[in-house]
Parts: sequence; C-alpha cells; structure tokens
Amino acid sequence: MKILLDAMGGDNSPDAAIKGAIRAANEIESEIVLIGKQDIIKQKISELNTEIPKNISIKNATEEIIMEDIPTEAIKHKKDSSMVVRI
Repeated sequence: MKILLDAMGGDNSPDAAIKGAIRAANEIESEIVLIGKQDIIKQKISELNTEIPKNISIKNATEEIIMEDIPTEAIKHKKDSSMVVRI
C-alpha cells in the first residue's frame, strides 16, 4: 500500500505531518509519500536530526490549491499541486 500525505496542509504543517509520517513509517511497512514543496520538506527533515525510514519519499508539488480556489478549476489547471489551507 502507498500512503500519500499532504505535508503542507493542516495545523502545524509541515512539522506535524513529517513527524507523524516518520512515526508511522517505523510502525508500518507501507510506503509513505510526503507531497509538497520539496525544499521545505527536506529542510524540516534535516532539522529533526533523525534517521529517515526508507519507506518515506517526497513528491515535489510546484503549485498550491488554496481555500479561495474553485475546486473544479484547481483540478483542471493545477496538475502538480498540494492542498494548502490558508486562513
């Protein structure tokens, strides 16, 4: 099984998503893919000073889907995106 995780969305992101993914990866055998801005994710991972499990990978998303976007338009036009909630 492959689990895709929007690392850039949600409260305390991307820190909480990355820490949760690392914890889960140590307990399950499934592949976990962190989706979001690759540079930011890699920087946050390096700040943790921890061994990254081999079943975690990163998929770079160059575009964001924000709350103001019309869902059908975002799906059509933002093919390489990560869902980001901004208030």
